[in-house]
Formats: sequence, C-alpha cells, structure tokens
Amino acid sequence: MSISGLYPNLRPSLLLDFAQVGRLDPRVSFSRASSATVYDGVTTAKAEENLLLQSQDFLTNWNITRLVRTADADTAPDGTVTADSIVQAAGQTSAGVITASPSISAQAGAITVSIFAKPDGKDFIVFRDLHSDATVNLTWFDVQNGTVGTTDPGHTAVITASTNGYYRCSITYTANAARNADVSFFIADTDGSLTVVDDGNGLYIWGAQFEQRSAVTAYTPTTTQPITNYIPVLQTAAAGVARFDHNPTTGEALGLLIEEQRANLVTYSDDFADAAWTKSAASITSNTIVAPDGTLTGDALIENTATNEHRINQTASATLNANITASLYVKAQPTGTGRSVRLLVANNGATTNNISCVFTNTGGVFTAGAGVNSGTASGATGTVTSVGNGWYRLIVTGIPDPGVGSGTALSRINLHSGATVNYTGDGYSGIFIWGAQLEAGAFATSYIPTTTASVTRNADAASMTGTNFSSWFNNAEGALYAEGSYIGLQASKPMVSINDSTSSNVIQIQTNPSTASTSRGYIASGGTAQATIGTAGIFALNQYSSLALAYASNDFAMSSNGLAVSTDTSGTVPSVSRLEIGNAYGIQSSIYISRIAYYPQRLTDAQLQALTG
Repeated sequence: MSISGLYPNLRPSLLLDFAQVGRLDPRVSFSRASSATVYDGVTTAKAEENLLLQSQDFLTNWNITRLVRTADADTAPDGTVTADSIVQAAGQTSAGVITASPSISAQAGAITVSIFAKPDGKDFIVFRDLHSDATVNLTWFDVQNGTVGTTDPGHTAVITASTNGYYRCSITYTANAARNADVSFFIADTDGSLTVVDDGNGLYIWGAQFEQRSAVTAYTPTTTQPITNYIPVLQTAAAGVARFDHNPTTGEALGLLIEEQRANLVTYSDDFADAAWTKSAASITSNTIVAPDGTLTGDALIENTATNEHRINQTASATLNANITASLYVKAQPTGTGRSVRLLVANNGATTNNISCVFTNTGGVFTAGAGVNSGTASGATGTVTSVGNGWYRLIVTGIPDPGVGSGTALSRINLHSGATVNYTGDGYSGIFIWGAQLEAGAFATSYIPTTTASVTRNADAASMTGTNFSSWFNNAEGALYAEGSYIGLQASKPMVSINDSTSSNVIQIQTNPSTASTSRGYIASGGTAQATIGTAGIFALNQYSSLALAYASNDFAMSSNGLAVSTDTSGTVPSVSRLEIGNAYGIQSSIYISRIAYYPQRLTDAQLQALTG
C-alpha cells in the first residue's frame, strides 16, 4: 500500500499494520468472552523421534553377541515381512544380546526406549541401560503373556498388545552423565535371569525406537539417518486476548483474526476412545502421536479384519436444513497401508440424506475429492489445509437435509481403501486423527476443543471509539484503506466499518449483498444509502484483497486491487463515531485483517488506484 514514492507528502492519520506488528494498537478495544486457538508462527514442538539407526534391520549399526540373526523372518506388526529372528547361538547359556548406540546430543532428561517382540521359542525380552561405572539396569518383559516382569527401580515399564502376536515393550528412565547411551535387548527364558537354555530358540523383533521424552510415541522407522521432526503448535489464546494468526506451514503472518461465534457440537473432540464415539469394525489407540497442539493426544484409528465399513461416529443435535461443516485433523501412518478418509454428516433419522467427501491419501498427502450428496442433501464440498509435519485438516460442508429443521446429525469418520468404503481390513492399517469439529455454518472456523459437552467460542470484537477515534478522523472528507482476506465468503459482510453503532450512518468496505466475491463501498447517512460502489470479482478464499474508499460531499470513489476507480457524485457524508474491524453494528464477519489505514482527506482517483495496486 506504499505510495510514498508517487506522493511523498501523503501520510495516513491512522495506520494499523497487524500483519507486520503482530499486536493491537492501544487505542483498539478488543473483547472475546472465551478462549480460542491460533498459530503464533514461532512455537514448535518435538513430534516423531527415533535416534536409532536401521530400526528394522538389526545388523548394520547393531552389535550382535551370542545370537544368530535372520532377516525378514516374520510378518511384522505393519503387515510387511520385515521382522527379524534372533536366536541363541549354539553352545551359549548366557543370554544373547543386541546393542546399538543412538545419535544424541545430550543425555540429561527423560529417555524412552521401545521395541516390538514376540516369542520364537523364548518368552522374555530384557531391556538394559548401562552406567559408565558398569552398573546395569535391567527390566524383563514376558512377550508370551503380555506382562511386565522384574523391573529396575529406575525404569517405568509398559507393555501393549500389537498385531500378529507382537507386543510393544518400552521403558522410560532419566538419563544423566553417568549413563551410557547404548541400547541393549537380551533374550531370556525366565523372569529375572540372563541364564538361558542352549536350545537355539529366541524371539522375533521389529521396530526399535529411542526417544528423548517421557512417553512412548507412534513408531517411526529409520534407515541411515536418525529422525527428529517438529510440528507447528496450535496454541490457545485466553479470553479477551486478540489472535494474530499465521500460516502453520510457512510461518507467514496472516494478520488479526476476527471470527464469528461458533460452537463445536461434538464431544470428546480429541479423545476418540471415549464411548461418545461409536466404533464399527475399528478400534482406537489413544495418545499415540504428537497432535497439532503439541501434546501427545493424537489417536490412531485402526481397522479390524472384518469385511465391512471401518468407522467411528457420533451424533449431535443440529439444524439439518442449513449449512453444516465437519472437520478433522488427520495424518497418515508411516507404516502399513495408507488409508484414505471419508467425512460424512447425515440426518440421523434418515441416513440416506447426507453430505460427504472422500479425502485421498497419496503417500501421506491428503487431497479432497468431489463432494457427494445423498438423498435430499445438497451442496457438499471438501477442502484440505496442511498444518505441518504431515497433519492435514479435512473439511466437508453442505446441507444434510433441506427438508428438516432441527434434529440429530450423525458425524462419521470412515477409513477408505482407495475409493472403497466397504472392504476387508488387515487388522493394522489406519490413520492418526485429532480435533474433530461439527459446527453450524458454511465454512470451518478455528478449532474448538471439547470434552464432556459442546463448547462455544464467542465472537471476536475490535473497535475504536471516543477520542481514540476522533483524534484521527475527519468528518468532512477522507479515505479508508483495508487489506484482508475472508475466511468464508458471504454476502453483506463488513471488512472495516466506520459508523455510529447503527446501520443509519455508515462508511464501510464490505462484500456485496448479491455476490459475495464482489467488493462494495457503502455510505449511508440518516438511514438512507448515499453511495454503493465497488468492483466485481475481487474476493476469493485464501486470497488477500486491497481496497480503498474515499468520501467527500457529492464525491465518493472506490478502488480494489489496483483496478479502475468507481465513483458516485451525489450524496451526503454521514456523522459517525467509531471504527469496527470485521464487524458492524452486530453483523459479524470471519476474516483476517492485515492492515487498515485512514487518510484525513479525499484522495484522488489516481491515488486510490495506486494505493490498492
């Protein structure tokens, strides 16, 4: 919006540069009666980590003692034939062991080590972490019965059933300078002993992992390089705190986020194991992956082996004859078969009336197919937004049942094998899921977490009044500039409004009442429209527009995105008393505002065009 090169003496009396400054001018009054979510463009959290090399190939980078290893000897938990066999070497009665040294920068802090194991004639796997003074810390796991055996006092031990007879075993302990970084796994016949029978038996093992954290997370395979991933963190802004949102994948500042009031109608939005979510031919593994908010709350939705739909669903009270938007954060599994996802919202009383969209998973990237309507449903559309580190927010919008008012909406999450919803599952494939949302409206808004009940996020309100307004405003003539992007395009929605708290006296930049993609400058005085001027085809989702509206008695003009100026030469300038951002006298928009400027003079048409170009 810089035109200082053309007009060096032209200066705004008000400049609110939200995208660059990232905070509110102290003259702006802001309110929101609830907390809300936002990306700050800076904060990240550690996500997947595995510092062991060749985590499925127990030869390269592994030391093998008193053992014989056979590669790819069994079907692993992910359905691939990549599990190795390790058996006791002939003539040896001291337990065989494999050891690796992870690549770590520091030892201090929590360490979690894990591996998948199942019997191949011997029943126990033993974890060891070793002190530099040769002190040995050992914990036994019974992988025949799925129990933890003798446990070192410094270890927190967990065993969890997996697929194909495997158990995932893990220990967590606090590392320090006295502890080596080596990771060792022994085979054993009995609990508490490292003396074994010389019988050539052993274990099947797969998927070793070393993490510098206090809990085990979803397995991430490695080959020649360790893995440490980071995820942008979706944060929570407290009630009354303005949000300056950012693109989670690029960090680009999006400006001041103003949203209308919305409610998340589903409960337990990130706890899919709860009974509020009905499971059909599928199961949930809770808290297995770091979610978009940086916490270990992402769940795994896993299909069983039935020939059926593999899904979860929940019902919620909703208005069914108006737009409803369902959304869900998903991430592809790094192992197993990459499943696609279908989101569906139906009239639960007549489930043939539904909106849905299949989101195809291609190598971990999700894309939206065409929206599908069933029965009398209408308007289904699907969209996808990347939020970083392989997580995507999937969104479907439409009207489930135009012939019905309020009722019960069925919100369903289906796994898909390609484009097929009814298929024979393999018992281990699925997706990671988090943050389900069902809201009344034609577009998705920022995530609203829930637990036992629906939660409402209140509307954002930002304004300037009193001397904070009058100190820069000229009632006789002036020019208002705004740069922003609508989250959902709707007719007659304000971007920036100068008014007297009513619709009677207004100087306003908004969407057109008839076509939401069209910009309009609107001036009213004494309850009568004085000028309605604008440019067609300016607004598009996820695109920023620059608009300037100039006024003086019988002299109004508007330019948008550098296009030719539209004018109106007849009208009275209203008497106004306040600036509202993203709303006007009770009409609320959902919008990003990156910049607002006001010039206390009627800029020329050439200046308006240069300002918005």
